[in-house]
Amino acid sequence: MLLQKSLVRRGLCVSNTVIILIAVTLYPVSECRAENDQPEKQSKTENSTPRKKQIETLQDLIREVERNEALYTKQKLNITSVYEEFPKAPDPNLQIRKQRIYSLTLQGPNFRLEEKSKGRSRVGYFGGLPKKTQNLPSSRYSESESLQVFDGSTHRSLSKHISNEQEKTEQKQIQDRGQISDEYPSLTNFARPHMYLLSNGCPKVPLSTYLKGMQAVLSHPNPSYVAPGSTIKVQLLEDSEFKGLKCKRILVDTILSNGTRHNGWELWLALDRNLLPVRNFSYTYRWSKEIPIAESIVDQWREVHPGIWFPIKIHTDRYNSFIVKREGKQTLSWRRQEHVTSVELDPQNLAETTFTQLDFPKGISIYIEKDGQRTNRKTGDEGH
Repeated sequence: MLLQKSLVRRGLCVSNTVIILIAVTLYPVSECRAENDQPEKQSKTENSTPRKKQIETLQDLIREVERNEALYTKQKLNITSVYEEFPKAPDPNLQIRKQRIYSLTLQGPNFRLEEKSKGRSRVGYFGGLPKKTQNLPSSRYSESESLQVFDGSTHRSLSKHISNEQEKTEQKQIQDRGQISDEYPSLTNFARPHMYLLSNGCPKVPLSTYLKGMQAVLSHPNPSYVAPGSTIKVQLLEDSEFKGLKCKRILVDTILSNGTRHNGWELWLALDRNLLPVRNFSYTYRWSKEIPIAESIVDQWREVHPGIWFPIKIHTDRYNSFIVKREGKQTLSWRRQEHVTSVELDPQNLAETTFTQLDFPKGISIYIEKDGQRTNRKTGDEGH
């Protein structure tokens, strides 16, 4: 575990139970992108490696990030994510550990996303801190499944949640829910390799959009929650090297509407890895201005096409905030590990129904949103 003292700010106060999504506006230096400066069109992914350019300003960096992001707009991948708390519980049956599996097919704005999770999570939290109530257990085993499809105009989703006290028990509570909406859905940042190290704690937008500021973020379709009035200050730091990779380092500070510097991220973007982040230090200033409360690192890469790289294994270590504040040292609180088990760029021969087909079981409630109006009905209508 590293104590990183630098100019960094903006900590990702990442947590399994509470996620703070932040808003951004950017200083003028990053807002001066020309209207006609669009990412170059790519004919074939395997022949579309971006040319390398000299990066001297933040504006240069944003343009190069955007150009590299265009390499990943069509993909098919599977990701396994495992979250575990430390120190481990004496009883293995009570250990807080949860596994999630994501299967994603992406083609521009269209996507098909399946998620499955199982494991034990902590419950009874309020505002990020434990809140005990008389009849509420401290943790609970649960399973869930969800499927989303979006064809550019209609979003369909189906979710199932199963909760019970112990794994493999007969007493289960099952909840099914369906939805059909004409609203543009918010898409997980696992669809954006440049956002893997920031998958929690920021808007669900491309990294280049995020660095351009609040106006760009709000212009993105459904960026998820953005704190009103917040601003972001982004600047280039001195270049550095990590695991043999030369990196552009950027400092991202989030400032709340009352002027309080809330948190900060120090991102290390690898020049020879399509400017993908290879390292991220996360800070929350109410805990410490010098010691990061989390660190994320890419542990393994794969060159999926000549000159096009993908982060295959990633881990995030989150440290105990109270110990950081009181004792000035990092003690592991939880760890999350992500493994991209398969990835294909520009997948071919996709079924015509990939982004439309979702069969709702009979008898469940479906929420329908159209033109801002919401209705509820049971399945059985062949039109849905």
